[in-house]
Amino acid sequence: MENQSIALAKILNANFRLIHYNPPYFLKKIPILGKFYFPYYLRQKLDTDILPSIIITTGRRMAGTSIALKSILKNNVKTIHIQNPKLSLNHFDLLLIPEHDGIKGKNVIQTKGALCFFEEKDIKKVKEPNLYKIKTKKNTVLLMVGGNSKKQKPQNSEYFNLSSKVIKGVKNLNAQLIVTVSRRTPNKAIKILQSTFSKHLSDFKILSSDEDNLYPKILEIIDYTIVTSDSVNMISELSTLSKPLFISRFSKENRKISIFISNLKELNIVQDYEGNLFKFEKSKLQTNKITALQVNKFFGFK
Repeated sequence: MENQSIALAKILNANFRLIHYNPPYFLKKIPILGKFYFPYYLRQKLDTDILPSIIITTGRRMAGTSIALKSILKNNVKTIHIQNPKLSLNHFDLLLIPEHDGIKGKNVIQTKGALCFFEEKDIKKVKEPNLYKIKTKKNTVLLMVGGNSKKQKPQNSEYFNLSSKVIKGVKNLNAQLIVTVSRRTPNKAIKILQSTFSKHLSDFKILSSDEDNLYPKILEIIDYTIVTSDSVNMISELSTLSKPLFISRFSKENRKISIFISNLKELNIVQDYEGNLFKFEKSKLQTNKITALQVNKFFGFK
């Protein structure tokens, strides 16, 4: 969610400041209370800092914070909220909501997936000597694994099936495998991946939490990417690159995400992963560029 806010600030060429703020429990659960309650911490920030002209928030838990800031700053600030807040859209000046959510309104811009906080040109500028020491073969495959969510909890057998399919593709290319996991990936799933890969692959690496900061820099040395189907963010980010992107599906897939992936397939941005990796004429997702134009037009920015 932080990356979403940063992405929007960047594409608007805004001079921005990132504020880490954990709203009170009741403000996260009942965002509308922001019209009547103004958090002391934020009041302090406004008393000591230059007042913002735009406030960007992301996710339902931050919706109340946006409402609170708008209630005190009124027309001196424009509020932009990313993702569906699940309350009246009238509490925000503008909302950016993924089109697969099906939310429409006069102050809503539908985005194709999520905004990306980096561009391909940024990755190409990376000069990290240690990064290239990681690459040991001509072809390098990146596997990005998600995990549990409110609506989905993959079974252990699905992680085993995932690892089996990945092994097939990596072996066919005589490639190196690099794996990243998310905070949503269960420890049991990580152990399954580690155990299965160690039995069948001689050249693989599961990045530790200390190495998480290699993303997105590590994409510079990657030739193929495989992403599990549970994360719109991961899929959206890698869809902006020219490198082949494959989606490995979990069985109980979120319907909205399934629609999103199907749309990307129609645009030839992604391919389903069934055990084979190959080059294809991949189109790039242009969400950042299109969204910047729409936001500027909505507010009359130049």
